Amino acid sequence: MTAKLSRYVLIAVAGAMAMAGCGLSVSAQQWTFPPAVPSEELPAGSQVLARGPVHEAFATPVTMDPQAPIVVPRPPPQPIQEMPPAERPAGADIVWVPGYWAWDADRGDFIWVSGCWRNPPPQTYWVPGHWLQTSAGWQWIAGFWKPIATQPVQQIEYLPAPPAPVQIEAPRSSPLPDQIWVPGCWYWSGGRYVLRPGYWITPQPGWVWVPSHYVWTPRGYIFSPGHWDYDLDNRGVLFTPAYFPPAVRVQVGFVFSPGICVDLGILRLNLFAYPRYRHYYFGDYYDDAYLRVGIYPWHRCQTIHTWYDPLFVHDRWKVRRTEPNWARRQAQEFEMRRANRDLRPAHTFAEFQSRMDRMPAAKRPERSLVQPVRTFAASPAAPVRFERITPAERQQISARSTEIRDLRSQRTQWEAPSGPPPSSMPAAARQQPATQIQKTREARSTPPPAVRITRPEQVTVPHSPAPSRPSDSRYIERVAPGRPPQEQSRVGAAPNTKPSGKDSRGPSQPRDARGSSRGR
Repeated sequence: MTAKLSRYVLIAVAGAMAMAGCGLSVSAQQWTFPPAVPSEELPAGSQVLARGPVHEAFATPVTMDPQAPIVVPRPPPQPIQEMPPAERPAGADIVWVPGYWAWDADRGDFIWVSGCWRNPPPQTYWVPGHWLQTSAGWQWIAGFWKPIATQPVQQIEYLPAPPAPVQIEAPRSSPLPDQIWVPGCWYWSGGRYVLRPGYWITPQPGWVWVPSHYVWTPRGYIFSPGHWDYDLDNRGVLFTPAYFPPAVRVQVGFVFSPGICVDLGILRLNLFAYPRYRHYYFGDYYDDAYLRVGIYPWHRCQTIHTWYDPLFVHDRWKVRRTEPNWARRQAQEFEMRRANRDLRPAHTFAEFQSRMDRMPAAKRPERSLVQPVRTFAASPAAPVRFERITPAERQQISARSTEIRDLRSQRTQWEAPSGPPPSSMPAAARQQPATQIQKTREARSTPPPAVRITRPEQVTVPHSPAPSRPSDSRYIERVAPGRPPQEQSRVGAAPNTKPSGKDSRGPSQPRDARGSSRGR
């Protein structure tokens, strides 16, 4: 069973290919949209929020026991036309990932997760998530970063349910100092699952190791291989979610431009994980009610072993010498804000501004959780450099959001639990009945055929240097077909590029999974 994507759709999602001016066959004049409404002047009833989901392409907790997502009772609205702000982080690799709707249980309604500027993990492209209708309601099927293969035709493979998850908790001590524990994972090899046990790895400054894991879909499980990603400070710019009342969502010509960004340093003080939903959350989620539904402060990954938090593990390693009690302090600060509502961040940007206006200037904090991106970009203390993009470039990026929707629609066809196969499949494949893989620990059935994706050719950005991508020498986890777990091969090397940012630096000497320097 195969389903091919049109070439222009993949141009919109390939990691190094989604910036403005990258050779589209249409001109900016053909894709002219009304001027975007800035975040500060939204229509009546709209709100720029100061809390909510973190865009899943920006950061995602790793769920080691993937389950069917929570069902919501209402269908999502049509996507909002979105235009990126004029302030863009400098760098040829930076891409704009469009926003999407997320369910807000507190409101009983949908909120808009604004798009983000993203420095993609090396040699990957983004496969966006989508909403899928089931007999019980609507489910969000998560997006994921997929490695760019060397062959022109790539595949998304759907697998049977993996066995029970491997223990996440690390052994008491590492064989070498300054190492972190990576939990084990099951690999589909030779028609069966093979266990790759956990191991120790020496992290690299500026890079976060995301371990191998699985993404649940109604059609089957998608294997996401382990990879290096930029640390949080070098990933790009994260924008706040927004709420739009139903009347605004259907306004003809309404275009939204996110303008309020999140300070990633302050984000860590108010960061939560929702493993079942595969999202991070930020802001005020301190009430016990959120714990009961499975929204945990990120430091709880040390005691609740249903998910692996690569950001927390990396930050704890980074300050291991200067702040040995850092993890304990995270828990203490959470308890302070949990006990004192006055210490919690505001729920909306308007509420935040009202607090600042009532506060004497001398007592206002130097940094805040949310602030206008223009202010952030102009600050000498900003960790990244910004540049302005032209209106024509913003129009082109906005136009490609419609192409992302096409890709989401195709995923909806591929991953529907029942119904006819996609019309783009070959006739022979369409004659085969669709089947749904049920989540059982004993599942060993043959996985459904992979979905084939045509990869576009490399394109460059005219107004900046050509993207520089690392080679495939980054960390790879492998299990040779038919070989037992103890004979698996693991090769460790951080990407050979430096994270963007004023004070960041790339790894100086790659190390393998056992911590020894390669090439010694």
